[in-house]
Amino acid sequence: MSPDLTDRRIYGFVTEEHLRFADVDANGHVNNGAFLQLLENARVSYMRQIVRRSLRTSGLPRFRVVVGRLEIDFKRQMFYPGRATAGARLLEVHERKCVIGHGLFDGEGNCTAVLKAIMVSLNEETHRSVPFDPAVRAALEKFAASKDGLPT
Repeated sequence: MSPDLTDRRIYGFVTEEHLRFADVDANGHVNNGAFLQLLENARVSYMRQIVRRSLRTSGLPRFRVVVGRLEIDFKRQMFYPGRATAGARLLEVHERKCVIGHGLFDGEGNCTAVLKAIMVSLNEETHRSVPFDPAVRAALEKFAASKDGLPT
């Protein structure tokens, strides 16, 4: 069973973001495209600072993933000026892909959006999907199984 992405407590990793005036659309609220950028920043930071660093420290081989699909549910509006907190964590690991869950929270802690990013394992030379190395997959599964998406 997948964790509740609207629950801030499931994210051991978050980024703190300032909402920008440039994020506001003609309707006066933060544009849906800005939501995606805030969540992307959390995903990329999580993968670099937590997942890849942990695997590299363990001596596991490098791997590359690319976005295959994004599924976002908008929950409520956000307004400038303000701050937002974006969380990211591994949810599922499969043979050739993994799923990263995200939550975006406004300055009062209300969930404003949730996103699932399906990330496809990619061979850098052929640019084709490949299975994860078994040791990498096992390590990723530990992240997904943890209560907060962090290494145990």
